[in-house]
Amino acid sequence: MSDRRPLRFAVVLQTPKDPQSAVYIGYQTLGVELERLGHSVEIVSPADFAAVRRMKGRWVPFAYPFAVASWMHRRRRDFDLVMFHSYAGWLATALGRGRGPRSLVMFHGVEPLYHRELREEATADGHPLSWRYRLLQERLMPFMLRIACRTADGVSCLNRAEADFLAARKGAPAEGVRTLAHGVAPEFFVTHRAQRAVRTLLFVGQWLAMKGTRYLRDAAVTLLREDSSMRLLCAGTLVLEETVLSDFPQDVRRQITVLPRVDQTGLARLYHDADVFVFPSLYEGFSRAIIEAMASRLPIITTAVGVAADALRHEESALFMPKRSAAAIVAAVRRLKVDPALAARIGVAARVAAEEYQVDVMQLRTIDIIMEVAGGAAR
Repeated sequence: MSDRRPLRFAVVLQTPKDPQSAVYIGYQTLGVELERLGHSVEIVSPADFAAVRRMKGRWVPFAYPFAVASWMHRRRRDFDLVMFHSYAGWLATALGRGRGPRSLVMFHGVEPLYHRELREEATADGHPLSWRYRLLQERLMPFMLRIACRTADGVSCLNRAEADFLAARKGAPAEGVRTLAHGVAPEFFVTHRAQRAVRTLLFVGQWLAMKGTRYLRDAAVTLLREDSSMRLLCAGTLVLEETVLSDFPQDVRRQITVLPRVDQTGLARLYHDADVFVFPSLYEGFSRAIIEAMASRLPIITTAVGVAADALRHEESALFMPKRSAAAIVAAVRRLKVDPALAARIGVAARVAAEEYQVDVMQLRTIDIIMEVAGGAAR
């Protein structure tokens, strides 16, 4: 800190300040570290703008960038660097280029990639997306993201596939698209896991179609019916227990536990007590749950999405499965049940790979890039 003056940062989220949201947790943690280093951080979200707060959700993506641009114009001398979450700052960066603070657009999932999977899932489910949603995601969102990427001083995302997509399709500053991963907290790392029978399957994530819950459900029904001692634990669903259980037939519900919200200490304990981590997500920008499971030495069954594609290797540190395949989940769980040595081996390899994602290491890298984008203001 001796060669730097204190900097003033702003974070503009396009999602709520939910204390259980991975995005908000990440920025909160980053803010605490920046403030420890002597800087200041202000985090704003749609709820901080009265006009946006009164709107129905589907109109927020249209109105929010205008509210942000107006706010940014009034506050342009208050910050050295503004970190915009996805499309939130596209208008602010376009109008304020060269006249306001420097800007960094940070993606926690790239909307066109998410939309591509959502559209395929909706078609498979027989419920096509509404024309309003398709207009936003297929016409307006690419336009907003292209301007955001081209007019910002820096662009970052959470995995290599997204970085390649943004560089090729949306344009980016001369420095390119930086890849910034989340970190996993020390309490999730375990040094030993006893070899034991596969009894408890753990899923951590919101109970949403894009998390592959439909395929998890179908697989779980098969597995729970063939083994009455097996359990499925769904944590962090952010919906009520009865909502999740209503997706399952009555005869297996007694074998399912649902925890809508879990604090970090409780979550670490769940990983420790589980036997297999199952994550059939269709799309992820990152997935903090994957690196938490890795640090916990859990054998992981997952689709190759987000950090899983970057950090894990099929048959070495995880069992990858195709998207939208309940049969693949069933086959992988059965395989681990009859081959405990395989379960132990991929769990150990995942734990080794998780070392790279220690929260302190990732935080330092993120702060270095933030300071780099801040440029001359950081000196």
